[in-house]
Amino acid sequence: MAKLTAREIVDLNKEYTFYSWSNQGQINPIPMDRAEGSYFWDADGKRYLDFASQLVNTNVGHQHPRVVKAIQDQAAKLTFASPGMATEPRGLLGKKLSEITPGDLKKTFFTLGGAEANENAIKIARFYTGRHKILARYRSYHGATHGAMTLTGDYRRLPAEPAISGVVHFLDPYCYRCPFGWTRETCHRECISHVEEVIQHEGPDQIAAIFLEGVTGTNGLIIPPDDYWPRMREICDRYGILLVSDEVMSGWGRTGEWFAVDNWNVVPDIITTAKGITSG
Repeated sequence: MAKLTAREIVDLNKEYTFYSWSNQGQINPIPMDRAEGSYFWDADGKRYLDFASQLVNTNVGHQHPRVVKAIQDQAAKLTFASPGMATEPRGLLGKKLSEITPGDLKKTFFTLGGAEANENAIKIARFYTGRHKILARYRSYHGATHGAMTLTGDYRRLPAEPAISGVVHFLDPYCYRCPFGWTRETCHRECISHVEEVIQHEGPDQIAAIFLEGVTGTNGLIIPPDDYWPRMREICDRYGILLVSDEVMSGWGRTGEWFAVDNWNVVPDIITTAKGITSG
C-alpha cells in the first residue's frame, strides 16, 4: 500500500475516529509518524520537540531501546494472560513496586490506565471502610471514565453530571491565588482547616477516602505548602478515612522522587498510578 500523505492521514482520522476533549469539527491534529527520545516527526518529516511527553507519560523518552526490546521479547513469548493467571512479569513487577512505593505499601492491583486505577480505588475504599462518600479537590483531574470524572473537580466534570453519588469537592491549597484571600505572609492554612470543616459537615463516619493528586497536574501544577500532605495524613488518621494519592501524572520521577508524596515523607493508604510506569 502506498504511503499516505499527511493530509490523507488527518482526513482519515477525522472522518472515522473521535478525539477526546475536542470540538470534532475544528480539531486539526498533527499527523504523527515516528518518534525518538524527546522528539517526534510528522508525516512530512517535520521534527517537533515533545515538551508535553505526549500525555505526560513518555518519562524515559520515545522508543527507548530497552523498552522496545522488552515489548518485542514479551510479544514473541506471550501476548495475553487472563487475570486469574500467574506470570513471571506480573510477579516480578509487583515485587519491584513494593520495594519503591513508600512505607509498607505492598500489594498492587494492575489496571489498564490511570482512570481505571482511580475507579478501582473508589471501590476498594468503599469496600474496606463500609462508607460511601469520597472527598476530592476542585482543582483536580482524575480521569475521564464515569467515577474518575466525578472525582475530577474542574469544569470538565460538568457535561457528565449527574454522575456517581457521594463525591464532595473542597477548595485547594493554591497559594498563588488563595481561595480564602490570604497571602503567604498572612496564611494560617485555612485550606487545611477547611477540609476538616467539610468532613464535619459531611459526617466523618460517612467518608471512605480523600483523593489528592500528589502535585496538581492539569489545573496549574500547584505545589502544596510543605505541611499540607502531612496534615492531611493526620486528619485522615483522626477520622479513619483512607488517604489516596493520585500519582498518575506526578509519579515516576517527575518531582525528583519516585512519587510526589515522597517529597513530604507521607505514606498514603492507596497510590494510583499509570503513564510514566510504562513510558507509554
